[in-house]
Amino acid sequence: MSATGEENATAVSVPHRVDIDWERREPVSSAIQTALSDVENSAAVELDPLADYVDPDALEAFFSGTDDAARNLSFAYGDYTVYVDGAGYVRID
Repeated sequence: MSATGEENATAVSVPHRVDIDWERREPVSSAIQTALSDVENSAAVELDPLADYVDPDALEAFFSGTDDAARNLSFAYGDYTVYVDGAGYVRID
């Protein structure tokens, strides 16, 4: 994960929020990667793998039920805290 001051000068300010498209059944991991890419102002492939911080399969399974809105979780990703709200968004703080 990029963390130099000069690169972060052009990054999106935190907290940052990205909506999850539940109707398309967008993978939660994709929404998280999009949000982290926005914050870091870099391509997702340039970031540390999400699997270094959370099990992507377990993440998808957690939000695969019929009552996603009742589910929420957070985890640390480097210097950030990633919040996933079952109501349909990812927030990076």
